[in-house]
Amino acid sequence: MIILSIAVVIIIGAYLFISAIWSGTFNFMHPKEIAAYTSPDGEYSLVFEQMGEPQWPFGPTDIRLTLKNRDGKIIKRVSAQLSDDGANASEHNIASISWNDDAVIIILKASEMKDKEVVIAYNKSSSNPNM
Repeated sequence: MIILSIAVVIIIGAYLFISAIWSGTFNFMHPKEIAAYTSPDGEYSLVFEQMGEPQWPFGPTDIRLTLKNRDGKIIKRVSAQLSDDGANASEHNIASISWNDDAVIIILKASEMKDKEVVIAYNKSSSNPNM
């Protein structure tokens, strides 16, 4: 009876562990750079990263957009999700990037969501950009 109880506990534990791995519970959100873009004047760069893996089986993908100045100082980070049928992020998820005088406007696209506009403001007239 003790051996049967131990076997049941091991089987249930293994099932829960495999279920946690399968569902992405141990997804530690390590960033993976997908692409980097530079403003026309070379003052700013935008880094597009995927955070971890897409949620299994067909869930959203966590992404991060990081705006940096010429010195590499982070001005702002913006997190978002892409609903793209469980696919990894790619350069195709960036529909457009517009570098304006006071902000960069990014349009994100994916197969299971409407295009999403992300605006990251900065201040070109100041040596200390807005956060």
